[in-house]
Amino acid sequence: MAKNTEITASQLEMIETTVRDYCDKMVFFGTIYITSEESTVYEANCGPQNIQYDVANTKESKYRIGSNTKAFASTVLLRMLEGKDLREEKVGDYLPWFPKNQCADVSLHDLLIMSSGIDNYSNNEQVYDNYGWRPYLYDQTLNLNGPEDFSNRFCTCTEQDNKPSFTPGSKYEYSNCNYYLVGNIIEQLAAGSQGDISRQFWFRNIVKEQILDPVNMTESGAFSAIGIYQNMTTGYISNQNQYLPLANGRPPLTGGPAPYENILVNPYSNPLVLYSAGDMYSTVEDMHKWDQALYTDNILNEAQKLAAFAPYSNTGSTKECEYYGYGWFVTYIDPNQYGKVADCPADPTEANLRKYEKFIQYSGSYPYSWVTSFNRLIERDQSVMVFSNYVKTGTESDCIAGEIRNIIFYSDKHRTEACQTVLNDA
Repeated sequence: MAKNTEITASQLEMIETTVRDYCDKMVFFGTIYITSEESTVYEANCGPQNIQYDVANTKESKYRIGSNTKAFASTVLLRMLEGKDLREEKVGDYLPWFPKNQCADVSLHDLLIMSSGIDNYSNNEQVYDNYGWRPYLYDQTLNLNGPEDFSNRFCTCTEQDNKPSFTPGSKYEYSNCNYYLVGNIIEQLAAGSQGDISRQFWFRNIVKEQILDPVNMTESGAFSAIGIYQNMTTGYISNQNQYLPLANGRPPLTGGPAPYENILVNPYSNPLVLYSAGDMYSTVEDMHKWDQALYTDNILNEAQKLAAFAPYSNTGSTKECEYYGYGWFVTYIDPNQYGKVADCPADPTEANLRKYEKFIQYSGSYPYSWVTSFNRLIERDQSVMVFSNYVKTGTESDCIAGEIRNIIFYSDKHRTEACQTVLNDA
């Protein structure tokens, strides 16, 4: 039973003021979408979907949702391994090609909760160049497909003395390798073999069959640079962004026409390399369908949802009481008082978290352009989506989403100093 599904007129006025603060200063391009149960209660669209062709963002705009892909990957794995204790299932049990080292003994549970000790491939610049392609382009003597070859090169602990960097399960450490391996396992389970498997067993097509089609998410899928997608947003980045010099791709030297002179088309990076860790795209309307489906038993049963949305690894956040679940950040707030929840132990079973309000969320980012903040206020049957195709500092979507959540929870935006600085510097 949802706690409260009413967002008042005065709250909507505060939300509109917040949105205008960011949109009018051109620090945010994108779509903001708030739902309550099956209804849309607020929608705003800001800035261009495409500057060159003078196309504005709408609720039909497609955004690359980055690490929101992980929730889909974990959901598919839970469905495929229904009835299994994921704490007992090991990586090496499902990937025969994985080296027989200590990382082969990492449990699927620790992969899902970001507690494996397998290093993050995103810290390696090589990965954004040529890897992940199908068909497999490299050493044909290996019986591996593109994603398997990628994991074999970057996610098998061979560069970390063939063992996890810490005892699996002992702490939280974000690593995209965890969910790359989840994708490999999903394909292995579906195909029953490795190497050059049929397209129907590719991660993108398994997600389509098991989730997107049943939920009628017709405007969602996995992105390919050679695909043509109606209403796909172009990604943009400020020429003053501090991380732009680190980009492997080459952005244009100049921006768009006035008033976009300081805004560049995003640097290219191979999207296929993101795979099950971040390669999907969607619209806010489709993500609302996903949100609503997760309240039913059509995708996950009650036991699976309890597992997926449970708090496991404490992320060590200094801003909020936050854990990592199965493909979601699981957050607890005091519904009566704004501020950090003090009682947030490393082991969530040591506290009575039920006295707080729980919501789950992910801020999925694609390098140098897209940030999609997807928030499920699961005790209220509400969602807050802030999907952007422009990175000025990279924090704008999260600032807006956080302020909207605060308005819903506390009837006050409680803007942080960092977010005010974003606006002051515009």
